[in-house]
Amino acid sequence: MVTLGVLFVALCFTAFPRFPMFDLATASSILPVNDAEYANGTIAIPDSPCLIWYDWINVSSTQVINYVLYTNSDYPYPTPVANLVGQHFQLFDGTEVFVVSALDKMEVYRDQNGDGIPQANFTSGDSEILYWMFINMSDSYNIIPIQKTMESDVPHYQWGFTYVNVYAYLENETGPIGIVAKLILDHLTVSYDFSLNGNVSNLKTSFDIGKVASISVLDSSQLSLDGLSLALLYPTSTYASEPYSTYVDGQPYNSTTANDSAVNAEVARVAVGNTKAYDFVFGGNYTLIRGENNETHATKAEVAALSSIPTEIYGPVVWQTSFFTDELKFHGLFGGSWSDVAIDYSASSLIYRICFPVWDGLQIQNDPVYVGYLFSSTEIPEIPTTIILPLIFIAATSLVLLFAKKRKFNFTKAKKTLSLLACT
Repeated sequence: MVTLGVLFVALCFTAFPRFPMFDLATASSILPVNDAEYANGTIAIPDSPCLIWYDWINVSSTQVINYVLYTNSDYPYPTPVANLVGQHFQLFDGTEVFVVSALDKMEVYRDQNGDGIPQANFTSGDSEILYWMFINMSDSYNIIPIQKTMESDVPHYQWGFTYVNVYAYLENETGPIGIVAKLILDHLTVSYDFSLNGNVSNLKTSFDIGKVASISVLDSSQLSLDGLSLALLYPTSTYASEPYSTYVDGQPYNSTTANDSAVNAEVARVAVGNTKAYDFVFGGNYTLIRGENNETHATKAEVAALSSIPTEIYGPVVWQTSFFTDELKFHGLFGGSWSDVAIDYSASSLIYRICFPVWDGLQIQNDPVYVGYLFSSTEIPEIPTTIILPLIFIAATSLVLLFAKKRKFNFTKAKKTLSLLACT
């Protein structure tokens, strides 16, 4: 997975009453942990060579869960790439919340008009996106288990996972459907730093995507990454017991009904009723490593309308969540009654891109932070009821998927073995 350009924002809160208590004892946890403050380990997937590495944090009535797909070191095929992170907590009135925000694709574009973001209206056929990039396998991996540290008397829980020699495939957006090139990325690292200060939780998600070490062109095209940009596409699914709504830069916004195909974004907000629950704060800088020199560039972000997303190419649902479905039964993790997890474009009120206008196939590093407002009673201006969604669930903090989804292209033509098939 790659990089969200989210910049941490410190927000002040007025005094609030004692937190309501969440009793995990009421949930028959499907994880091999009970009330442990934090834990990690391996979960076997029945009838599959694939394994799930889990990281679990349970502090101050909030739970963070991270699943990573991998295989034993003696597995004869490449390691599948999939990563999921989510957080559960409550608002002031007891509303239970959880978030799923998924990196579904990387996109390679040429910023022709110089605004830093890809103009991508596929309905009209006018798009700056040249290639869709799918990542699904790696040669090996390294695991960093959870470590607890203290910073200014605030506990921090830090962990990570690195995929080494990652396989990426480019599909031509402007020409016939099919894989045009295979890339090898040095590595793909996602690391986390979770902390909780009062009723504000922070999940710092650090991404490091290695440079393109090799390119194998699979057709007759002349392909160069020089002068090209990289974008990360995120649909979101939110879960809550009350309706929720979304803002972008202070204005109501819903990707499922928006008309503009691409809109610059600085701040996106999710609210349950009139209660603030979560902010996406876009912007900030990223580091581009060019040889021995480090360059600093501004990250861009845009929100996108569902009508501008080629779901017939991407598929309507991020299918990799199927690997984790049996271990994401919310009633087993948190108790109560919950729906099954699905990252569905048509149910995403916020589809967004994080954009790196300067890329050239080089290494990128970025450190976004997601801010969740636990037990929040802070009200925002009333949102028009026309944008309130009939969904269950609400956004809290972050989830990242680091993998590409199964598609209808011909992998035989791409001259590769899809090890993910062996894991189903």
